[in-house]
Amino acid sequence: MDAGTKQLADILNGNRVLEVPYYQRSYVWKEDQWSRFISDMEYITSTNKDYFLGSIILKQQPTGISPFDVQSIIDGQQRFTTFALFFKSLCLKIDDMETFNSKFTVRDRKTNTRHLAIRHSINDRKDFEAVIALKDDVPYNPAVPSNITRAYNYFQENIKPEKVDIDTLLNHVIFIGISLQQNEDEQVIFDTINSLGVRLTTGELLKNYFFTESTREEYEELWMPYFEKDRELANYWDSEIVSGRLKRANIDFFFAAYLNIKIQDPTIKVSADHKVRYRRSEGLFNNYKDLISTYGLNKKNMIYDILEYAMIYHDNINPDIANGEIPGTAGIERMNFLIFVLECTAIVPYVLYLLKNVKDDDERNSMFGYVESYILRRQICKSDNKNFSDLFSENLILNQIVTLEALKDYIENKDDDQALALPRDKKVIKACHDKSYPNKKALSILYLLETAIREGKPHATKLYPFDRYSLEHLMPRSWKENWPLTDGVTEDEREDAIWCLGNLAILPSKLNTSISNASWTTKKEGKGKNFGIIYYASDIETLADVITQPAWNEATISKRADWIAENALIVWPSYLPEEDEDDATAQTKVGNATTGTGRNANHDYTQFSLNGKPATSKSQFVPDLVRAYVEKHPEKTYEELKKIFHIGLCSKGFKHIGLICSEEEHAAWDNKYKNKRYSVNQPGGKLCSADGINFFVNTQWSIDGVQGILKLAKSEGFRVTTIVKEQQENVPILF
Repeated sequence: MDAGTKQLADILNGNRVLEVPYYQRSYVWKEDQWSRFISDMEYITSTNKDYFLGSIILKQQPTGISPFDVQSIIDGQQRFTTFALFFKSLCLKIDDMETFNSKFTVRDRKTNTRHLAIRHSINDRKDFEAVIALKDDVPYNPAVPSNITRAYNYFQENIKPEKVDIDTLLNHVIFIGISLQQNEDEQVIFDTINSLGVRLTTGELLKNYFFTESTREEYEELWMPYFEKDRELANYWDSEIVSGRLKRANIDFFFAAYLNIKIQDPTIKVSADHKVRYRRSEGLFNNYKDLISTYGLNKKNMIYDILEYAMIYHDNINPDIANGEIPGTAGIERMNFLIFVLECTAIVPYVLYLLKNVKDDDERNSMFGYVESYILRRQICKSDNKNFSDLFSENLILNQIVTLEALKDYIENKDDDQALALPRDKKVIKACHDKSYPNKKALSILYLLETAIREGKPHATKLYPFDRYSLEHLMPRSWKENWPLTDGVTEDEREDAIWCLGNLAILPSKLNTSISNASWTTKKEGKGKNFGIIYYASDIETLADVITQPAWNEATISKRADWIAENALIVWPSYLPEEDEDDATAQTKVGNATTGTGRNANHDYTQFSLNGKPATSKSQFVPDLVRAYVEKHPEKTYEELKKIFHIGLCSKGFKHIGLICSEEEHAAWDNKYKNKRYSVNQPGGKLCSADGINFFVNTQWSIDGVQGILKLAKSEGFRVTTIVKEQQENVPILF
C-alpha cells in the first residue's frame, strides 16, 4: 500500500482508467452536495490555492490485459463522478472539449480510438455514457431519470463559466491518494471505509461480502435481478424511508426487517443476548456478519432466503402509498398505509413473514385486518408503545402465529393493564371524546375510516390519495372572536372539545384562514370567492351529517365523537368478550350536555323470549335453550348433545372450543376469558348430560350467528319471540 498527496491532474493523466467496481453503489449525491461542489470550485478558482477534498483509495488491476493503466475505485466514486459531470457541462459551455477529452478520456494508439477514463458500474453506466457523449449545452432528460442525469442538469443550469477555471481546478484540487497493489485485500479496506463513516448501504456492504470478482457470474445471476436490474429497480431500493426520527434507504429498511425474521428461526437457536444486539439498527452489516460467523450459516443458502424475501418485499411494500389509492377492505395496501403514513414501521417483519408463510389470500387479509384493528384502536386510545416492536419483530414470528385464530388468541390473552393489550370498546369510545392527536395522526385515522365507510357505496367523486387532504378543526382553534362560549362550558372544556376526533375533519383543500376562523354559517357556506366546507365535503362520508347541522358546539361535537366511535368499532372490531353490564353505561359530560359513551355504541340489543318467559339477551338465551332441550330429552348423552349443538352453529369471529364444552375441556383450555365465553358464572350455567358429564354453553353470539340456533329451536317445537331494540333508552342514536 502506498499513500501520498495527489493532484486531480495527476490522477486523470490521460492514460489511466478508473473503474467503478460492479459491486459499488449507484451515484447518490444530491442537490445539497452539488451546490456545495460548485461553491468549492468557485472558491478554488478565486483563491488560486490548494484545496483538500479528502482521501481516495485506488487498487491496481492486472497489467498487460488493457492498453491502459486500469485501477479500481475503492473510495472516491462519488467525487470522481461529480468531477466528470461538472467538467462535461463546463467544457460544453466554454466550447473546450479538447481539455475535457484530455483528462476524462484515454486514447488507444493502436486502434486510434478514445475511451472513457471513468468506467461506471452497471447501475449508472448507461446514463453516465449518455451524458459524456452529449455534444450540446442542453439538459438531458431520459424517460427514467437518475441521480447521474439530475446532477448533470443541475450543473448545466447553475455553473457560471466566468467563476471557474479548468486549469486552476486541475492543479489545485488535492487528495490523499492511497494505492493498493493487486494482492492486497480490498475487503479489509472496504470495511475500514465503512467504519470511518462512509455511508454505504447495508445492501452494498452485503453484496461485497457475499460476492467477489471471482463470483461475478453468481452476482449477475442471483443478486442483480433482485436489486440492480435497471434504473427503476435501483430507484426503488435507493428511495428514502422515514422511520421515526431516522431516515434510511429502502434497501436498509428491508435488510433490517429480514434480519429480525431470520434471528427468530428456531433451527438457528440465536441466543437472547444476540437477538437484542442484532435487532439494533446500528451496525446492521456487522450484525449480519456476526450472525453468519457465530452460528455457522451457509452464505449461499442465506442469499437464496434473502432474495425470496426481497421479491416479496418489492412486490408488496410501497413507500409511496400516500400518493396512491387506498381500498376500504383489509389487505396489503392498508398495511402499507400503517407502515409509511402512520409510521408503524415495527410491523414490517411480521407483515413480510405473513406474506411468505400464509398462502391463502383470504386468511392473510383477515389477519391484516386484525392487525389494523389492533393498531388503530391503540392509535385512537394513544396506548403505551412499550414492547410494541417486540410483538411484531419477535414474539409473533417466534411463536409462528400464521392463522387468524392464533393471532386473536395471542393478542386477546393479554391483561387490560398490560402495555400490549387490545383496547376494549369502552376505551375507544372514551378516547374519541377526550384524546387529542397530532394533525397527521388524526388525519390518518379519519382517512382510513373514510375509505372503509365508503367501500361498496356509489359516490359522485373519487377519494383522492391521502397526501391531497388536510386536517380541519370544525370549531376553529382561533375561536374567541366568532365562537362565543355555550352556557355552562368553560374555556378549558372548549379547548378539549376542539382537539377531540369529533371536531376534526378531512378536506381535499385547506380552507382560507378568513373562512376557517369565521362563524359556523360562513365556515359551512363560504363567502365571496372563498369556498366553505359544504363545497369541499359534499361527498365525504365522515362529514355527511356535519354539514347539515345548523349549529356547531360542544353538544354536536360530542355526538359526532359518538358517531366516529360507533363506526370505528365496526371498521376495527374486537373479539374480546363483553365486559360486565355495570360497565356498559359510562357517560361523558361536556358542559351541560351528557351523551352516552357505552361500551358498544354499535351493540345489538335484540332479545329473545323462550316459551313465553321474560326476554333475555343472546348470551343468556342460548344456554336457556340448551337447558330446555336437555330437560325435554333427558336420555341424551354428551356426545349426542354435541352432534345436535355442533360447532358449526357457533358465530364466526369469536374464540371458542364448541357450542358446548365439558367441564374437563373447559379446565384444559388455555384462555383467560374462558369463564366469560361460556356459561360458567350464569345461574344454572352448568348442565349435565344423561351419562353424567357436566358441561357449559357458549355465550358469544352475533345476531347473524344465532339464526341457526333459532331454526333448531323451531324444529324442536320451542316458541321463540324476537324483540328488537335498536339501542338502550339512555343512549340516543346519533347522526
